[in-house]
Amino acid sequence: MPKIALIGPGAIGGTLAGWLETKADNDLVICSRNSFKVLVVDSPFGSLASSPRVITDPSLAGPVDWILICTKTYQIEDAADWILPLSHADTHIAVIQNGVEHLANLSPYVSADRIVPVIIDCPAERSEPGKILQRGSVLMTVPNTSWSSTFASLFPAEGFATRLTDDWNTAAWRKLCINSGGAVSALLNQPANVVQEGSAANIMKNLIRECIAVARAEGAQVEDSIVEKIIAGQASATEGAMNSIHADLVYKRPMEWDARNGVIVRLGKKHGVATPFNEMAVFLLKALEASYARS
Repeated sequence: MPKIALIGPGAIGGTLAGWLETKADNDLVICSRNSFKVLVVDSPFGSLASSPRVITDPSLAGPVDWILICTKTYQIEDAADWILPLSHADTHIAVIQNGVEHLANLSPYVSADRIVPVIIDCPAERSEPGKILQRGSVLMTVPNTSWSSTFASLFPAEGFATRLTDDWNTAAWRKLCINSGGAVSALLNQPANVVQEGSAANIMKNLIRECIAVARAEGAQVEDSIVEKIIAGQASATEGAMNSIHADLVYKRPMEWDARNGVIVRLGKKHGVATPFNEMAVFLLKALEASYARS
């Protein structure tokens, strides 16, 4: 029976926790800042309700086989406080976050050979602690290593797919192309299909094109045609669907503008690639976040 600790039961972490609870051979503990008694995930495959074990104090944790870090990227330092109490000699850590800096963010706290970086596509929204709306299936992309299949086996077959890749860098940058354009929804406070309006689509295209240029400078193989594919996907999104940065705006939570757009600006400067649209997005998202943080 694999022992699993999941840190950060937000939209993504809460969804994963709900499904991990459905497998009888999993021994799951949720590590959270705030305790809750019931976890409900309303998914396309039915409603999942459980009463998971939730702890809020690292001193109450015991060693586990797998640590799943599902916090926001800006919470990685807080998540790292849990690693030592949860670890034994063979513990592996799956970092399930946005952006392209999974290894860089965690490397100050744990050796790279114990880290499994995970790209996740999981359309889900959290309205309150323990209450998740999952709108579609989950796809996780992980490097093709000896630990990848073990990680995949933690999850049920229904609604989950795990893709192994020999070029994780490219896969991560392709996902960042999607996430970088998502800033438009947050800036306009509109769902993904706002790109049906031409001006919104044009701004998103420029955000993505800058991401592609920086991705290539970082050695990723990202094709130009991804721009129109992303726009088409956003335009056909379910009515009312929110990406995570838009949901954070709606619920007045801190936003991952650095992991989604700031990283493009930072690495663009490193490579001499101009990123004015992403610079604008970072500036405006920070201003929006500051405005509701003061209220």
